[in-house]
Order: sequence, then structure tokens, then C-alpha cells
Amino acid sequence: MLRRLQPFFVLGLWVVAFPAAAQESSDDPTAGDQQSAEGDTAPAASEAPAAEEPTAEDQSSAEADAKADASIGTQSKLDLSAKLGAGTEASASPPAIPEVQSSEPTEPWHTEIHGYFRAPFTMGISSRPNPETKDAATNTFTGPDQLQISYGPTRTVDANYYSFAYTRLQEQDWAELYIHAKKKHVDAAIGWMGYWFQGAGFRNADAAWVPGNAYLTLDTDFDVANVKPNIALTVGAWWPHFGYFEKYDTYTLGQFRQVGEQLRLTVPINPDLKVTAVQGFGTSRDGSFSINFPAPYQGQVGLDLIHYENVSVSYKKYVDIGIHYNNEWSRDPFLWQSGVEGKNYTDVRNAHLSVVGGEATFTVPYAGRLWISPSYIVVKNGWALDWAGTEVMHSIGGMGIATNYMGWTNNPPDSTGSGKMLNLGFLYQNTLSNIQGREPPAHAPEVTLNAFGLLANASIDLPAGSTLTQDKIKQFKWGADVTIQALDWLGFMGRYDEVNYDLDHGGYVFSAITPRIIFSSHFLSSESIYVQYSRYRYGDNMTLAGKWPWGQQLVAGSDITQGSPYTGFKPDMDVVKVQANVAF
Repeated sequence: MLRRLQPFFVLGLWVVAFPAAAQESSDDPTAGDQQSAEGDTAPAASEAPAAEEPTAEDQSSAEADAKADASIGTQSKLDLSAKLGAGTEASASPPAIPEVQSSEPTEPWHTEIHGYFRAPFTMGISSRPNPETKDAATNTFTGPDQLQISYGPTRTVDANYYSFAYTRLQEQDWAELYIHAKKKHVDAAIGWMGYWFQGAGFRNADAAWVPGNAYLTLDTDFDVANVKPNIALTVGAWWPHFGYFEKYDTYTLGQFRQVGEQLRLTVPINPDLKVTAVQGFGTSRDGSFSINFPAPYQGQVGLDLIHYENVSVSYKKYVDIGIHYNNEWSRDPFLWQSGVEGKNYTDVRNAHLSVVGGEATFTVPYAGRLWISPSYIVVKNGWALDWAGTEVMHSIGGMGIATNYMGWTNNPPDSTGSGKMLNLGFLYQNTLSNIQGREPPAHAPEVTLNAFGLLANASIDLPAGSTLTQDKIKQFKWGADVTIQALDWLGFMGRYDEVNYDLDHGGYVFSAITPRIIFSSHFLSSESIYVQYSRYRYGDNMTLAGKWPWGQQLVAGSDITQGSPYTGFKPDMDVVKVQANVAF
């Protein structure tokens, strides 16, 4: 009889002992490894994303689920006990079943909003005769000079963002707004931008306030030989850039207006040394050429191709050095401009815009910070890469470089928009606190000095039979400013700028002296309102609707003033401006 009951007795003991064995197994650090080896996909604790604490509602739900699971488990054990050994001690007093723990919730999304805008109003002030007093026969005015106040960019030389003359003194409307949806290792963003505030009067249909950028970034960390690199993949439409020159708001290496991808690898060699490698490939969509196409090709879009590579090394906050290469080209037959002399698809296939260069920042205690960025640009048939893709040296695409530096006048026998450029940008900055060996102050007073400049040395590849007489042009602009932060909310800046359009030919030069009063909530904050006055001096050849030696229009705003009574006159010498800036 006992032998017959022995198997049931052993099974009863197993039922009693199972919960304790299960509890011991859960405490065993090797148990998780075994489950993982057998295919458990749950991440290890060190890899799991950080999660927020569950809310009271989540906890109540989890507890209810756990109790339900525990109830089901207990009932199963009771049924099994009853079948194996009814009336035994084990069946009469079932062991406690451990409560099932609910998994932590995944990290929720959170939203961030960032943006920037500047809202200037600029007034050009001059004393000129009334326009109706001009005698067309003698090209002279017969009336007296009287005060005129005009829209500043119309009669200034440095308000055109796509001109080497741009100084950023007379920058115009701009706003952008980005919405980011983020969680650990994920950033999804969409951005709106525009450059003309439509509600102020004249409406500019070209300044569309529509989504300009949208992209997704996924990144991850991993371990390699006791180093923890990070790799990030971005895909979408956005503007990656290198060699940004803040004082002139341009790029010595390039900004890429693209739809494409970017792969970024960051390797922290040690806490002080970091290496970053970036690879990108994308496309820009060029539709400007199709205006002159016959049906059904009107409205078609041509595709420019862009790739770029950049490697940089950073040591603490003292040294940051990078080398860079990018190239823009096309294989799209829709960029062929049918019926235009000197423009065919073979020229499109040969077109390219290539940039090689680097940038370095050195920060030395007491001595200050120096940024320097050389670059070398080669452009071939720049007209075929029309106002899209790569933004570099105040120019967009091959057409921008061809127009600004390569003598392109939409007349192929004179120029193909081809040539080479050697560029150099530099910025030196120091503060009173750094000279004194102090940490940057949290409160005023503070004094900041900047000295900066940009050189462009272009050589034009002129075709045989060209009527242009100049195949080289050297341009250089430089400036310096001092900002005195007297109070937390009040600062003063004085700035000097000089721009020489052509170092080999006199008269293509202008300069400006600009005092500025700055108001803000705090001098370390990101918003300000300032009032400034600029006094200009012009060389003999700096006139409204002026021309380069090769016939291009010279002065910003010349499209507006060409053919006006003041063509050939000096631009406005006095410009007053009030501007609001904020970044958030």
C-alpha cells in the first residue's frame, strides 16, 4: 500500500516545493542569462531605455493584472493538488504563489518646441532731389536736394544675403519654428521657416510659410574595447552644415539643402578626446530650369546629387579640428536646357561643384579663441546646378558661384560658369574675464572683442572667344567690434566693416561704422532688441545699379533701382535700424 502511495507522495512534495524553487530561480543571477541564451528578447538592464515612474492609474492596473494572474495560478495549483493527492496536507493548505510583476512601461514621447526669429525695420536716409526734376536730355536734376527716407535694403550695398558684400548689418526678415517629438535614441522633427513677414504690407509670394524641413534621427550606443561610441542615422529633409561663419552668416565649407541621409559616428577615446566622423548623401530638387521648357516638360523637376564627408577631432574645450569634402553633380536629363546655345546634356553631365577644406578652433586661457577655415572650390558649368543644393561663400548651388565669382551672365560664349576659388575665413574673440583669468561672469559687466575677415580669390576658366577682359578677381572683407555689457539689461556695441569687391581694381570698396544699443532681460539670455545707426563711405565705382568690369550688376537692390532716376548715384550713406531677435 505504501509503495502504491509513494509516487503520489513524491508528486505532492514537488507541488509544495515548486514555488520555493521558482523563487530561488528568480533570485539566481544566471537564470536571466540562460533565458536570454534561449531566445528571451528582453533587453538587459544596462540596455533598457530609461522609463518614467508609472502613474497611479498604471500601478492600479498593473496590480489588478498581477492579482488576476496570481488567482489563475493558484486555481491551477489547487486543481492539480486535488487530482494528485486529495485530502493531503498539501491540498488543504496550498502554498503562496509569488505575485507576477508587470513590466515597466516604455519611455513615452515628449515634445519640444524651438525657434528663432528676427524682425527688423530699416530706413535708408538721404538727401536727394525729387525724381521728377531730372532732365532726361542732360541726365541732371534741376531741383534742390530734399530729405528722403526709403526701405533700407533698396539703396544699401550690403543687404543681399547672396552677395559677397553682405555684412549682416542690414539682415532682413527671418523666422523658423521646429517641433521635436523625442524619446531615448529617437528625435523626429518638422520645421517651418520663411523670410518675409506678410502682414506688414506687400506680400511676397515666394516667401512661403510651409514645412521646410522634416527629419528623423535614430541613434544607439555600443561597447567596443572599453570605448562607448554612439552612431546616429538621420533621414529626411534638413540642412546639415560645416564651416559656419557667424559674423557674416555664411559657410566656408557648405550647407546642404537636401533630402537625404546622414550617418554620424562619435567615438569618445577618453573623457578629454573625441573623434567624430560624418557621411552624408542627398538630393536637391531643381525646378527653375523648366520654366522655359515646352509642354509637357514645364513643371518637371531635375535632381542634383550631393555627398559630403567630414572628420573632426576635439580635445577638451581647447582644440577642435576638422577636415571636409563635398561634391554636387547631376545625371538628370531634365536639367538640359533645350534650344539654349552652349547648353546641352553633355554639359550637364560634366557639371559639378566640389569643396575641400577644413576648420579649426583653438581656445587658449588668457589669449582667447581663434577660428580659422580655409576652403578650395572647383566649379564646372555652374549654370547647370541652379540655385539648389550646396550653399557656400554667400552662394547657392553652382549657379550662385558662377554668377558671383565666375563671370556668368547667361551668355555662354563669354563664360561657362567654370573656375576655381581659394577662400579663407577667420574669427578671433576674447573677453575681459578671460584676459583676467576668471570664469565667464553670470552678471555684467563684461567686455567682448571680435576681429574677423573673409577672403575669396577666384580664377575664371574663360572659353575661347570670350569678350571678358578679367579672368581673376580677389575679394576681401574684414571687420572688428567691441561689445560692452554695462548692465545685465543694457549693452553697447561699436563695429567697423570694410568690403573690397576687387583688390586689383580701385573704387570697388565701401566701409561702415556702426554703433548699437542693446536691450535684453539679461546679457546671457537669448533675446534682445537693439537700435543701430550705420554710416557708410563708398568708393568711386560703388553706385546704384553699378556694373562689374564683365557687365554683371554690382550693388544689392540694383534690380529695383535699375532705370530709376538715381541710377549711377551713391547708395544711402545713413541707415537706421531697429531689430528684435529671439531664440527659444
